[in-house]
Amino acid sequence: MTLLIIIVPLLALAVFLMAPSRGKQRAADWRGTAFAHRGLHGSGAAENSPEAFERACRAGCGIELDVQLSKDGVVVVFHDDTLLRMTGDPRRVEDVPLSGLRRLSLKGKGQIPTFEEVLKRVDGRAPLLVEIKHGRHNARLCAETMRLLRGYTGRYLVESFNPLILLWLRRNAPDVVRGQLVGGMAGYLAAHFGRVGAFLLSSLALNFLARPDFVAYDVSASRFSAPHIQRALFHTPLAAWTVRDRNVLKDCLARGEMPIFEGFAPDGD
Repeated sequence: MTLLIIIVPLLALAVFLMAPSRGKQRAADWRGTAFAHRGLHGSGAAENSPEAFERACRAGCGIELDVQLSKDGVVVVFHDDTLLRMTGDPRRVEDVPLSGLRRLSLKGKGQIPTFEEVLKRVDGRAPLLVEIKHGRHNARLCAETMRLLRGYTGRYLVESFNPLILLWLRRNAPDVVRGQLVGGMAGYLAAHFGRVGAFLLSSLALNFLARPDFVAYDVSASRFSAPHIQRALFHTPLAAWTVRDRNVLKDCLARGEMPIFEGFAPDGD
């Protein structure tokens, strides 16, 4: 009996901490939408480049992309914290003004676009999944990103690894469908949020801050991991990243998930 008295409150606390948004039905409307990871890149088109986004539009699939700030506060579309992997420049994106970013070439093909340029180019032809990257000026990035999205007429949803970014959206843009990105404790989470933060994020214990409408999980995660428990317990819509196999893509779609795929065209070409 004593054990039961201890366990029941702990389970109730866990349910409270992990619970998603009450409006998660908004994300359910997106079930079965497939997103090209950083656009349809490869074969002469770099990731997160205008050409990769154009290819995705022509293929009829959604587009997943990443936004962060340049040094002078312009929202640009780029994934990594530093420019090294994609341009050979070792500096951080947020330490370089837009004029400096314009002088760099992406490996593959293309230049780093601004978010405003991408929105004008896509122009509602493809649904967007916008990842807001964690950085030094998160509130400013959120505000600028939403300012641009408010003027956009196409469909979009927003996600982030940082629950405080989602909390900002919850408070300032509650109508926007928001998703909590989650991965394992190692790698990105540990590097950016520390070991304790990584544990809390990987277990979705900070959902009480964000109250996400959906959870975007690493497709290689165990079926007993927090995202799958989230689906079983709360029926939370899930997005799966990064899918690199057509059969896995089909499985995700059959489960009603939102696969974020890379390395092949959705039509199998």
